[in-house]
Amino acid sequence: MPRFELIERASQMNSYLLFVSLLSLTFIAYARISTPDALALSWKRFWKLSKIESFGFDDEKIRPATQSLFLSNAFVSFSLSTYLFLLTYFERLDALGLAFAFVCSFLIFQLLNFRVALFVTDNWKLVSHIAEINKQVWSFVGLVYLGLSFLWLIYGQANSFLQQAFLIVGVSGYVWRLIKAWRACIQANLEWYYLILYLCALEILPILFVWRWLSGEYN
Repeated sequence: MPRFELIERASQMNSYLLFVSLLSLTFIAYARISTPDALALSWKRFWKLSKIESFGFDDEKIRPATQSLFLSNAFVSFSLSTYLFLLTYFERLDALGLAFAFVCSFLIFQLLNFRVALFVTDNWKLVSHIAEINKQVWSFVGLVYLGLSFLWLIYGQANSFLQQAFLIVGVSGYVWRLIKAWRACIQANLEWYYLILYLCALEILPILFVWRWLSGEYN
């Protein structure tokens, strides 16, 4: 007679999520092989507030392949942490769809908003510097989210401390990116009123719009 085995859905789901976390860990492992001090450099680049002309000095120490692995980990670990955060409030399929939509929209927004602003203000020469700042910030934040996702899988999706940590890490990374980009623009003698217009029109306003839409849609 055929034998049937009952498997808890929660345990099976955790196995899938653990596999995703291990995939991110594999990215970091390969990054360490490519650049042995990659983690230390990621930490240093995250906090660095040097002049624009000196950005390339430390960046040359991390190979493009290593940087790609860090960014791949950032995408996977951020997506997983977002999904685990949303599981507290939504069903699995809804949480999965919302997590995918949020992460993709957020990354596209991060890639396009400053390019639009620099194109309009005729300061296209700053694009490469701001793009490098994005890489510096989100590569390191991805490492933090990787550790956070492992803790989430251990202690459960409903852990309130991890939910707060998810929000704190995301907001802190976002604000620190703005600070670094703002400093780079000031060092490049970009007019201050352009910075104010950019902050209001392409950073604060979209966030408020999404927040109001989500509040009205799901409350």
